[in-house]
Amino acid sequence: MATFQNRVEALTQFAFGGSTDPSVTELTEFLKDGVLDVTRQSIQADPGSALDFQREGTTTAGNTFDTAGAQVISVIREAGADGDTDGSTAWEPCRRVSTALQSRVVDPDSLSFASKYNPVYIVDDDGLVNVYPTPDGTDDGYRVFYVNNEPLDETNDASVVYTHSDLKYFPAHKVYLVVLYASIKTLEAAAGSKTGAQDIELQGSYSQLAASLRAEYMAAFQTQQQPTGAPRR
Repeated sequence: MATFQNRVEALTQFAFGGSTDPSVTELTEFLKDGVLDVTRQSIQADPGSALDFQREGTTTAGNTFDTAGAQVISVIREAGADGDTDGSTAWEPCRRVSTALQSRVVDPDSLSFASKYNPVYIVDDDGLVNVYPTPDGTDDGYRVFYVNNEPLDETNDASVVYTHSDLKYFPAHKVYLVVLYASIKTLEAAAGSKTGAQDIELQGSYSQLAASLRAEYMAAFQTQQQPTGAPRR
């Protein structure tokens, strides 16, 4: 499979090198920014598409799960053995409640009291996820499902760089949009680096192609939008 560098070069006709302007190091940053921008714009256009970028945290005991500011999609909490002979664990979905109820969800006399069969979660002011009843790790724990905000390579599970060719926690049919984004930024940077009189024609060519790719990029999110109440396909 072609690397991200190969795909961007094919779109832009710009040959990257260690000392080019932009460089391959900058291309890596364009790709990372592209992953985050495609994620953001996709969810803005269709909130239901957040599931396409879903990442699952490991089962955790104790509170203050850190999503690094990512959007929380859902939280589930173990409620102990489900009564089946196979000894499997029952999971209960957690409701999100306001931080204003933090003292009430642990008060047995409150109507807002949370039990292991009716658990809740709160995202505090620091963006940390807290689940109630608080798991102690003996026979319970919880998992957080959230929108991935760390651009990673699918194959190596490493931070994305220009030599990679795929993305983790990211829909395959939208990878081309990341390539488009990186191509636009490449052309804009290349055009900006051409300041001499002899570079005017090349500068104009880069700028024109960037505008064309930008229109294609933005159109992808406009077609994703659906009228209110329209069913998802």
